[in-house]
Amino acid sequence: MRSNSVSTLPAAPPPAPAPALPGPRRARAERPADLALLPDLVRAAVARTAAGADWNVEPGDFWCHVVPAGAARRTQGWKLHVSATPLSAPLTLARAAEVLVAHRAAFKFAGSPARVAALVSGRYERGGGGKFITVYPADDDHFRLLAEELHCATVGLPGPAVLSDRRYLPGSQVYYRYGVFAATTVLTADGCFAARLTDPEGRPVADERNAWFSPPAWAGDPFPDRPAGPARSKATAKPVLLNDRYLVRGAIQHSNKGGVFRAEDTRTGAQVVVKQARPHVGAGLEGLDVRDLLRREAALLDRFGSARPDRVPRLVEVFEQQGSEFLATESVPGATLRRTVAERLIQEGTGCPDDRTADSLVWQLVELVGTAHELGVTLHDFNPNNVMVTPDGRLLLIDLEMAARQGELWVLGATPGYTAPELRALDQVAPALAPDVDLYALGATVLHALTGADPLFAADRPGAGDGGRPEEERLAGLVELLARDNPLVRRFSPLIRGLMRDDPAERWTLERARQFITAAGGSVVQVAARTAADPEPVDAARIRARLLHDGVAHLLATMRPHDTERLWPSEAFGETCDPVAVQHGSAGGVSVLARALRHWDGDGAGPAPVTRDALREGLRSAAYWTSDRRDALPGNLPGLHFGRSGTAWALLDAARALDDTALATRAADLALALPVEWPNPDVCHGAAGSGLAQLHFWHSTGDPRFLDRVTRAADGLLAAARRTPEGIFWPVPEDFASALAGAWHYGFAHGVAGVGTFLLLAAEATGEERFLGAAVEAGATLAAAARRGPAGALWPVDRARHLSDSPDLARHWCSGSSGVGTFLVRLWSATGARDDALRELVEGAALAVRAGRVTDSTSTCHGLAGNAEFLLDAAELTGDAHHRAGAELLVEHLAAQAVRYDGRLLVPDENRKTVLAEYAGGLAGSLSPLLRMRFGGPRAWLPEGGRAHP
Repeated sequence: MRSNSVSTLPAAPPPAPAPALPGPRRARAERPADLALLPDLVRAAVARTAAGADWNVEPGDFWCHVVPAGAARRTQGWKLHVSATPLSAPLTLARAAEVLVAHRAAFKFAGSPARVAALVSGRYERGGGGKFITVYPADDDHFRLLAEELHCATVGLPGPAVLSDRRYLPGSQVYYRYGVFAATTVLTADGCFAARLTDPEGRPVADERNAWFSPPAWAGDPFPDRPAGPARSKATAKPVLLNDRYLVRGAIQHSNKGGVFRAEDTRTGAQVVVKQARPHVGAGLEGLDVRDLLRREAALLDRFGSARPDRVPRLVEVFEQQGSEFLATESVPGATLRRTVAERLIQEGTGCPDDRTADSLVWQLVELVGTAHELGVTLHDFNPNNVMVTPDGRLLLIDLEMAARQGELWVLGATPGYTAPELRALDQVAPALAPDVDLYALGATVLHALTGADPLFAADRPGAGDGGRPEEERLAGLVELLARDNPLVRRFSPLIRGLMRDDPAERWTLERARQFITAAGGSVVQVAARTAADPEPVDAARIRARLLHDGVAHLLATMRPHDTERLWPSEAFGETCDPVAVQHGSAGGVSVLARALRHWDGDGAGPAPVTRDALREGLRSAAYWTSDRRDALPGNLPGLHFGRSGTAWALLDAARALDDTALATRAADLALALPVEWPNPDVCHGAAGSGLAQLHFWHSTGDPRFLDRVTRAADGLLAAARRTPEGIFWPVPEDFASALAGAWHYGFAHGVAGVGTFLLLAAEATGEERFLGAAVEAGATLAAAARRGPAGALWPVDRARHLSDSPDLARHWCSGSSGVGTFLVRLWSATGARDDALRELVEGAALAVRAGRVTDSTSTCHGLAGNAEFLLDAAELTGDAHHRAGAELLVEHLAAQAVRYDGRLLVPDENRKTVLAEYAGGLAGSLSPLLRMRFGGPRAWLPEGGRAHP
């Protein structure tokens, strides 16, 4: 065993923003026998005991819980984990269950082989990977007894290391960590429910599930009388020498399957990239794991390098260390194609290279695929992340893990949007497909190279009599939209669509692709570009109306008013958040339904019109569910999006739409109970968000108590301001119990733009010059941080990135141009529209969000819906119709991503996987600009438009 430790490899930098949405293919439905296999093993172990009837074996969505009758579980303590692969899981569980049942220990386990495979996959969260069985000992003596007996029962069986834990003994599959057992969940300062540890002074402490052993300092050592197995510590900058040769200089990325590192070859002085594959990660029922994929990649690099050394990085060597497999290759200067396109969008405002560059780029992409096919290899996962672009424009293939000869049984993972239908239909391990599967990915990669777009569509869910749409039909609509103002898409449209045919037999061959590229003049498709002055396409207004009607219909149809937990389902993270808040809860949907009811005419092209009566009853049900559920929940956080300020706001709007005085009283009582001074100053979680809600209540009711609270909130923010050479900031205190602690952000959600907006509106309401002065300072701070260029005006997320001149810039509502522009256009208008520099920044922000329409997701926080809202603001406040046209263009791109569910045309969530009702990343947020375009009115969640009672 080498003494060189892999545990101190350096931490990777934060991932750069990218429009990619990579991930595994959707898993097939599990067979009933597979779902019963592991629980039946435990039931058999229980049945063999005299007290078998005293046990409860309860399968769940992912975990199967096993608890003896009368078991008293501690709230926290040392817990055990047992690791396994899908192949070893039945034997591991059978042996472990005998031990655990004999000692009456409560435990849970992943309920099927497919779920075990998910736990050990290379993409699983690093702090949770490998935890097949979790054991909850009754006390520390019980813990030590179980650790030893589980070790003896499972020693020698395979399983990946559990990174968050300490290994019980060298070679053991038993691990331990200190954590929560059955503590009551609490509402955190960030608006999520989480179980918390309690320290010796009775204070709540986060239960951190890091990718290294990190027990609280006061937890002590459960094995004080002997040395335990080696512990992983947090990655540091300490130099690491791999294979006595490669000096690691930094991490490119970390994942459950292992890290990717930049290193120096100490023998040659050359710069190399070293990729790690951890043992048993990615293991499946066929016996392969990520080490096999890494060895195969090395063999292919050697083979490609012998035939075409200009097409792949040079293989240096493959070696093993501490059980992990490592691959060292030459470090190729440049960036991935995805990163290259993203940087071009940021720097130039377009993903479109010049004609000569485009011809070379497309030709090289074709030749990269052609090289693989000439060598008899199908790539399976050809996409912009697996192509490197050197500074001189040369393209190379990287990451050949999924490549294999046709018919060879192999792991066929792929990237959504770049995966042909026939590949999506297969199990992940299957005989390798014919080379024409790569043609589809080639067409998608060409589209991305020319535009930055990812041709990823959420799957239609056909209703009765609706067979769904062919994917190539949806692709044709996207390509046509992109071609309007991109001449290269017009030129290469036949190539893209020809390569991306749904039927493999109809796809263009590589030879036909080459002929198309080299043909004199190409087969240029003449599609006229539409300018802002041109009339809007007839279908655009009709599609907006359809999206609005069907979206409201879907909100009403999918409400669950009898569910005691959540009114609408959410995704995994959203399920942990406040169920009545705006961000992932019911308040966003209530707000949209209330706004719709004020104007609803019942028109719509969906399967059944939504009547005003149906909308009224749906709103009433949603509003009262929200109010009642709020009464049963702990905490009243002040934030507008993650706290209860948005909840109160939505209930007031519902009350006004329904003319319901009782509901209005409940809304006002909630608003008056909210803090207006808070350690976090921001809009989403903190005091500025509470202040905006108080302003809305004052505008709506005229009640002076709300204006007094506006003043208190604004004065508190003035006291919290920090002035630096870079301008005025409202940082989140470093000692505040929040994931945002220490943040000095510029954007609307968490920083200067959001706080500045509240102070500006507070100044208008109160006439206080001190509030206006701070808002003007905020505008100057944002002006100083702006990065201006052909792509418009963009902003770094925070002060640290500004000081380091980071190239990572943002254009979204949350942290970039859209949110900053939302503030600046109001500041420009409020200060008499005299500041030409402010107006130029507003125009620059508008240019930036228009440029991002091709790559942005659908969402309000980080995508098209929020950006369209800003452009509508700019149109209204500047009087420039060009911005209205820009907002309509963004909505066309929103519509191009729409999915059909049961006959309804709906905007999918920001990951383009499904339809979620929530506001931040889902359907409700996308309906907000549609309502505004159709019926007018002020922007949602900003208290504007005058008071109801002067």
